[in-house]
Amino acid sequence: MVPDTLPDTVQGRRAERRWLALPALPLADLLARRRRARTGWHEPQGPGTRFAAAASESLAQGRGLAYAALAFTLGIAVYFRLPAEPLVLVLAPAAALAWAGWFLAARRGASALPLLVLALVLSGVFTGALRTELVGAPVIDRARSVTLTGFVEEAERTDRGTRLLLRVAGIERLAATATPYRVRVSLRGGPDGESIGVGEGVRLRARLMPPSAAVIPGGYDFAFRAFFDGIGATGFAFGAPSRVDLGPAPVSLRLKAGVAHLRLAIAARILEALGETTAAALAIALITGDRSLIPEPVTEALRTAGLAHILAISGLHMALFAGSVFFVVRGLLALSSHLVQERRIDAWAAVAAMSAAVFYLGISGGSIATQRAFVMIVLVFCGRIFARRALTLRNVAIAVFLILAVLPEALLDPGFQMSFAAVIALVAAYEEITRRRAARERKAPMAPPGRGLLQAATSGAAGWFWGLLLTSLIAGLATGAIGAYHFHRISPLGTLGNLLAMPVVTLVVMPFAVLALALLPFGLEALPLAAMGAGIDLVVAMATWVSGLTPDDGVIGAPSLAGTLAVVAAGLIACLAPRGYRPVALLPLAASVLLYAQHRQPDMLISANGTTIAVRDAAGDLRVSSRPSGFLPEVWLRADGVGVREHGNRRISAKDMHCDKLACLVRAHGSPGAGTRHGTSANAPPGPRPGPGSGSGPEPRPVAAAQGPPALLVSLVRDSAAFEEDCRKVDIIVSALIAPPDCRARQVFDGARLARDGAVALYFSAPDSAPDFAASSMPEAGPSPAPRSAAASTHAADPAAVSAALSGGSDAAPAGPAGVPAGPSDPVPPEPPRALSSAHSPKFPPARQGIPHAGAAGPLDIAVRPSYGRRRPWTPK
Repeated sequence: MVPDTLPDTVQGRRAERRWLALPALPLADLLARRRRARTGWHEPQGPGTRFAAAASESLAQGRGLAYAALAFTLGIAVYFRLPAEPLVLVLAPAAALAWAGWFLAARRGASALPLLVLALVLSGVFTGALRTELVGAPVIDRARSVTLTGFVEEAERTDRGTRLLLRVAGIERLAATATPYRVRVSLRGGPDGESIGVGEGVRLRARLMPPSAAVIPGGYDFAFRAFFDGIGATGFAFGAPSRVDLGPAPVSLRLKAGVAHLRLAIAARILEALGETTAAALAIALITGDRSLIPEPVTEALRTAGLAHILAISGLHMALFAGSVFFVVRGLLALSSHLVQERRIDAWAAVAAMSAAVFYLGISGGSIATQRAFVMIVLVFCGRIFARRALTLRNVAIAVFLILAVLPEALLDPGFQMSFAAVIALVAAYEEITRRRAARERKAPMAPPGRGLLQAATSGAAGWFWGLLLTSLIAGLATGAIGAYHFHRISPLGTLGNLLAMPVVTLVVMPFAVLALALLPFGLEALPLAAMGAGIDLVVAMATWVSGLTPDDGVIGAPSLAGTLAVVAAGLIACLAPRGYRPVALLPLAASVLLYAQHRQPDMLISANGTTIAVRDAAGDLRVSSRPSGFLPEVWLRADGVGVREHGNRRISAKDMHCDKLACLVRAHGSPGAGTRHGTSANAPPGPRPGPGSGSGPEPRPVAAAQGPPALLVSLVRDSAAFEEDCRKVDIIVSALIAPPDCRARQVFDGARLARDGAVALYFSAPDSAPDFAASSMPEAGPSPAPRSAAASTHAADPAAVSAALSGGSDAAPAGPAGVPAGPSDPVPPEPPRALSSAHSPKFPPARQGIPHAGAAGPLDIAVRPSYGRRRPWTPK
């Protein structure tokens, strides 16, 4: 407060100086009030204190282990994204030092949280590196026809025969250091393979190849899975295998053989009771995990209806199987009043249920989802034995640690991701529902009104129905984005399918499956299997009806990886964040919407062997160069969002592709709007090619106004004689052969490059609108490699030029880099006319020699996304 007067001294006398009283400045007053109202992080009501209190509440609820599992999982994810393989001998001491630092800091009372997070992340990286070091095994270098011997580890029936997994004992003319640990061989015509059992020694003649690479960047990579499974080669047998004596099988194989024989015996009894029907195939899948007999249309119907989780033996199956045993055993024990009063029959029933869970894990194949379910059910029954809460996020975290510590590669498995996403969401949701219900009861406790038997039954049925609906909605939301990314499809009517089918599965199919297994040793399984089969038929009928209502079979195409990760981050925040801070999940959720909106599909795809391509036509539709019903085209078209019913119409049309004995010329368009629409039409039909000696062709004429979108010219080379001209005339060369080092095409994808990069996706765009790879599902994006020669321009051929190449005429004048007719000052002048070889003349008329790489159509840049941008131990060599 400034006083009106201040004392002063004038000539030794005290005087008063008058001051003008000014009102307080509004800004100063505002700042002062804000300083007084603001509370710091260290003050009792500050945001830091509130967050610390909320975090302490979460830790008290047992979520600390969930946070630790999240950090450990992050470390494994970091390992698989590293550009090079780290050294285990460096990671081990680094992780040990981080743990030691955390321990010392915690003892001194200092803030040890950053060190704990660092120690967990480094432990995850170390776990991944150690696993890779332990499972590393030789991979066959090239395709070979060999004679091999080995023990049968698995024998799986397929629609074409039998597939054997062999533990190799030896391969002729192959050194021991280069011999794969396991190989997978297909036998054509099942009878020979079915007669061979697990653990037997066999010899066969086979064609072996390296494990197949990913067919699309970011897609399923069998080579990655094969590396961690120790599979160094795959192929097919030339004839029936013969049994050989390789000595006693390893102990692990003998145990596998016993389980395999039990599974086959159970499957045989099911087939005997139900016949070779769809119900029998699904019953075998639900009990033994063998899905090889299920017809493909039935599998597709279940997927489209959102019921594919029925086929994957996971938490539902394990809970129903072990839970049925628990309640049956407890009910039998409860018949004795002495046991009820003197013993803990719940603990005895829990032990019996865990034993049943071990048995079910063994006969069901032990997939990742089944392992997760087994760990969870064991923890639930242990909680029952020790009178602890059973279904908590702490138990989920323990399951994560146990599985990833042994199999860190499971983190990238769709089954692991979807299984844990569903269980985390369900546990978190029901914990919150329980908390809110308890809070309401504390505020307004009410005695339950008296209800009759009918009212109680109706209320219980309604509660069960709403619980089923809520479970289906939560699980569907939790797994929807992950399933869409991996399988390129969604189940828009999945909630309806689950509401119709799950009561039948829960009340009929699985209980009778347990009863059939219990009666199987006594030969009394026919009646429960018949009831189980009737329930399965009803489920299949419901799934078929729901799938028929689903448009395009739910196919949506490959979504953005970044958008999917943002959705996962939003889900984790919503489930694991301290109470009061869960609305923060809206931020990554909003970001995912933007990322999904910016995502675009590739404009061209090239197979890893260089024999098949997919390009867009003038309308922007993706079309393939081979038969659309093959495996590779089906994957490409589904990733582009094309339903199965439309695959047959997606072969490249004749107006966009012309082939001769040397190569195929293909017109490749960018996505709609990728470039300007100038120049002449790119849609002229192909015509006859002039033969040798036809002269230089008609005089090139100026480019007229056109209507087609910009296009690039692609040559799918099948004979090396085509390289000489095609390297000068086209924009993109694709071949399984090795191109000459001086090939002047803008992009050359020959055998050497594709062996290094795998399948390739190309994105065409105008120079100022290059695709944002961060928003697309692109883990290994890279810039377009530089042209092989200065003569290769950075612009696209105009539509008239492309049309001339395909039709045999010339409709474009030579042009410079900016679409201006070439002149003496241009750095890349067009080549003078030259005679064409007689072998290749049908494909390029003499007039084609003047086709430029840039024209009135406007420029198109090419961005390249390889499947393998980094070299890791599991990368195909």
